[in-house]
Amino acid sequence: MDNLKQQFLGFINTSALFQEIDGLQQFTFNNEEIKDFDFTQLEITKNLTLGKRVECFFEFYIKQSKNYQLIKNNIQIIENKCTLGELDFIIYDKKEHKYIHIEHVYKFYLYDDTIPNEIDRYIGPNKNDTFVKKLTKLKNKQLPLLYKDESKQYISDIPASSFEQKVCFKGQVYLPFGLEKQNSTLVNDTCISGFYIKHDDFVGEKMFQKYEYFLPEKFDWVRDASTNDIWYSFGDVIDTIESLLNEQKSPLVWLRDVQNNTTKSFFVVWW
Repeated sequence: MDNLKQQFLGFINTSALFQEIDGLQQFTFNNEEIKDFDFTQLEITKNLTLGKRVECFFEFYIKQSKNYQLIKNNIQIIENKCTLGELDFIIYDKKEHKYIHIEHVYKFYLYDDTIPNEIDRYIGPNKNDTFVKKLTKLKNKQLPLLYKDESKQYISDIPASSFEQKVCFKGQVYLPFGLEKQNSTLVNDTCISGFYIKHDDFVGEKMFQKYEYFLPEKFDWVRDASTNDIWYSFGDVIDTIESLLNEQKSPLVWLRDVQNNTTKSFFVVWW
């Protein structure tokens, strides 16, 4: 339970990736009420993927919050045995007396400052995902799905015209090793969570050999590195890191500086 709670808190404490982009409004959390949550009700299947896990964390927040009521979630829109898409969450705001359709996103992006256009610089750790790709999907497919005729039967008790639409788009951004900050107004600075580094630079920098490390499972990536209590030497983890890189997987690594009692989070990239 304690580890699951730490994952939930890691999710909650992750900032919204942006305030507003192209009309997309962020759902806002009231972190003050979390101290009153009943964490014995937080139950998640052990092997649930990170994406589904953070959706469960959002569902838990809505159910525990005094301000909201969960109406429906994970609504599969099916027409003629063909799945058109899914509506993530339908909730009711008790204070504002309105229904909200929320699409949920949690991403890890690496900031590639060699790409000319600022908005194109946010890419997935394995270069198979981008911020632009997700924004386009949200605007052109996921949010409009609510208003399609095929969706009406699934929310027939609520007129689609009465909905407000928002996104819960949280994310962690990692800068190139040596870059102290990004000069961007596109995403929130508070999303900057660490750095990324190429294998040769990681191995070549002698300073890295004096630190301790841990390679979290992907479902644990959302957790803060400072909550970890198991650490290994550089020599103990480098073979595992290199094995993952050979499979074209960029691992997330936690680092601990014992001397200063500080932790950092970073990616070693294969590309």
